[in-house]
Amino acid sequence: MNTKHLLPILLVTLMLCSCGKNVLLDDTRTFADNTWMRFQPEQFELTPTSTDDCYNIIVTVTIDTSRYHETGLPIILELDNANHEKRTLFGTLVLRNHNGNWMGSFDEQGNLVIQQAIRQYFFFSSTTTHHISLGQRTSKYEIHGIRSLNLKVEKAKLEYPE
Repeated sequence: MNTKHLLPILLVTLMLCSCGKNVLLDDTRTFADNTWMRFQPEQFELTPTSTDDCYNIIVTVTIDTSRYHETGLPIILELDNANHEKRTLFGTLVLRNHNGNWMGSFDEQGNLVIQQAIRQYFFFSSTTTHHISLGQRTSKYEIHGIRSLNLKVEKAKLEYPE
């Protein structure tokens, strides 16, 4: 094989192999009866590889808009690591814009799919195992119409201004 063809093949292979290392967690949960209970948060676990890298924490929800009519979905994300360090992040997924129109996109079943970063450029304080609890923080015991929830933690590129 000619060496001028080997280099591009090697570079593409290297890029494809390294893509998965940028994602620490990508996990989806579905809810029984499309109901998210307030006092039953979803549990996740991850182990960061470095404290020098920053990450984006992204939440994606699939919502039956015929059952859930609110303009936002408030959530709480609690992190606890093996060093007993605890961090709490609050966020609200914006479901409607200021005109009242749904944000995001609709899937083939007619469900709203919303993906938003809850925290950008997040740094982990240690490389120990982190337990993550993700819950809804509405005033309701149960909210109907939430079909699924995805939590993704991916490496972010922190760019400093010049």
